[in-house]
Amino acid sequence: MTDSSILIVDDDPRICRLLMRIADSAGFQTLAIDNPEMFESAFEGTKPAVIFLDLQMAHLDGIELLRYLSTSKTTAAIYIVSGVDAKVLATTKRLGQSLGLNMAGVIQKPVDIELIKGELKKYLPAIDDEKTAIGPITEGELSKALESDEIVAFYQPKIDLASGKVTGVEALARWQHPTRGLIPPDDFIPLAESSDLILPLTFRVLEVTLQDANAGGWDSLSLSVNLSPSLLNDLELPDRINAMLEKYDLQPGRLILEVTESGAMENPTATMDILTRLRLKNIQLSIDDFGTGHSSLVQLYRLPYGELKIDKSFVLEMLESDEAAAIVRGTISLGRELGLTVTAEGVENRETAKLLADHGCHTGQGYYYSRPLEAARFSAWLKSYDSDAAT
Repeated sequence: MTDSSILIVDDDPRICRLLMRIADSAGFQTLAIDNPEMFESAFEGTKPAVIFLDLQMAHLDGIELLRYLSTSKTTAAIYIVSGVDAKVLATTKRLGQSLGLNMAGVIQKPVDIELIKGELKKYLPAIDDEKTAIGPITEGELSKALESDEIVAFYQPKIDLASGKVTGVEALARWQHPTRGLIPPDDFIPLAESSDLILPLTFRVLEVTLQDANAGGWDSLSLSVNLSPSLLNDLELPDRINAMLEKYDLQPGRLILEVTESGAMENPTATMDILTRLRLKNIQLSIDDFGTGHSSLVQLYRLPYGELKIDKSFVLEMLESDEAAAIVRGTISLGRELGLTVTAEGVENRETAKLLADHGCHTGQGYYYSRPLEAARFSAWLKSYDSDAAT
């Protein structure tokens, strides 16, 4: 099947027929099975882009099938469909995410036809935008890509939630492969981190970002670039980054290096050394994916961060989950008490943006404002952006 194929798994034939009719009418290739024991062969035969999966079935439950999918390395968008308690659905979604699956959402029974149609329209275009590479990527291919300038940056705006104005942009690595198409970062960054390529990859993204910022006239925006934790034992890193900024005449205060929370304390002494020296050079630091690691408060206490980014897993669920909303509120309060700029990732609608602003969150980032865009398209978006419409 194609990238627009859908697999429906539900032991109620009526639900299968209903979902299949909706998907077929929208123009998708669809396979529905009401016997979950056929799931493995159906999945392997279709390699679907979207899966609708019942949670409660007689012979196999949805959790067992999620476990199987986690071993398949699928990037399919998975929707859990069930009539169970909303809290169980939310926990199931989090379980799927922890297994590395693309959990697109939960749909409660009885099924809302218009909701299904809306989900299909919303999600499937994104699959076409960023296709996963076919076949394994080798270290040699990635090395050649760096030499051939195939690594590019896409940009997502950061918005001041109070005023609606664009205050910054995050650079996100992409690989523009000549035959495979656009390869997302999850397909090549782990390879770079496990080899000697993460340093040249990081500096390639940094240099592209500085070039694009100068060419695009993004003079008033901060520039956020991800810094791999594997580089936090390189004591020469602060001087190398500062030299790059001097080369492109960028004020150090405009650069924000985002360090993932989970990796920042692997070598505490070296990390403290490097991050402190970066701050002494006036380069800004952000703790990324806050709330998902094991030493969050220790890091905030010991390390010189200026920004705290709330992990999108909490932001995406805060309208539906009281627990996620409480974590977001508490994180905002903590960040403000510590004098940090608090940024929320995963802002996908006006309601979430307004709620975050009401709680005192400074900055928002997510699809509500814009998907990550290549430099020219981002510059065009920036010129047409209406800050009044966003608040």
